[in-house]
Amino acid sequence: MERYNQLAQAFAYTPIHVYGVYKSKLEANRLYRGHVDQPTAYGGIILGLRGSARFTFNGSNSIEVNQGKAIIGGYQMRLALEVGETGCEYALIHFLADGRTPQAALFQKAHQLEYLFEPSILQMVDELIQIDAEPGEIAALQKKALFYQLLAHVLRLARLQQKPKNSEVMEETIRYIHAHYHEPITLGQLAARYDMTPKYFSAAFRKCTGVGPIDYVIHCRMKRAHQLLMTGAFTVSAVARSVGYQDPYYFSRLFKKQFGVAPSYVLLEMKK
Repeated sequence: MERYNQLAQAFAYTPIHVYGVYKSKLEANRLYRGHVDQPTAYGGIILGLRGSARFTFNGSNSIEVNQGKAIIGGYQMRLALEVGETGCEYALIHFLADGRTPQAALFQKAHQLEYLFEPSILQMVDELIQIDAEPGEIAALQKKALFYQLLAHVLRLARLQQKPKNSEVMEETIRYIHAHYHEPITLGQLAARYDMTPKYFSAAFRKCTGVGPIDYVIHCRMKRAHQLLMTGAFTVSAVARSVGYQDPYYFSRLFKKQFGVAPSYVLLEMKK
């Protein structure tokens, strides 16, 4: 799985608490050793904004940060920082992950990420800094929402930067699935659209998205089914048919596997 997909999966399934948001300017040709003896207390997202600096974790993992390069993770790691000849400006967002989830272990390493830098990154960082200074629970919720928005934007830009082979084909496939999820879709049918073998197509799709093509189809169908059930206006059988399943019992098993409750339960709750 590509690095951006690994990180997206970890953040999607791990509860995160967002702490401080900072923008730092460091003088050229300086060495900072503030965390050499004392490991970091938080995980972090470091986004290079201007200039460059080299972050060395645990004495061996050396990562250069400049505009378009980021570091994600670094929790409980020793850190030294060597600034380049032009100085360095970077944004830092501290976070802690719930260590009870298996994906949280990913944040105990420092991961380098290259992405297509856009000016919108600067704007989003400034918005985060501004909301971080505001008191209250609503501001804390806004900060977390902006954190995820910025993170998702950076990960999407990282995917564009890497442009894996067949990425355009996979993006077209995703559009096709969203338009035709309610119709019969098979792996063989999707692969045949591009004269690929099912095995090769499935591997390429998974590399681009992090999931297999049929799992992606099921996810789209279940998401739409949940939306329809939330209206309270349709029976389970009608919802099943509308997302491509003639057998409501099979649909119910897939729905419960994804959401943890039966579709009939969602419908009943909406009618109370």
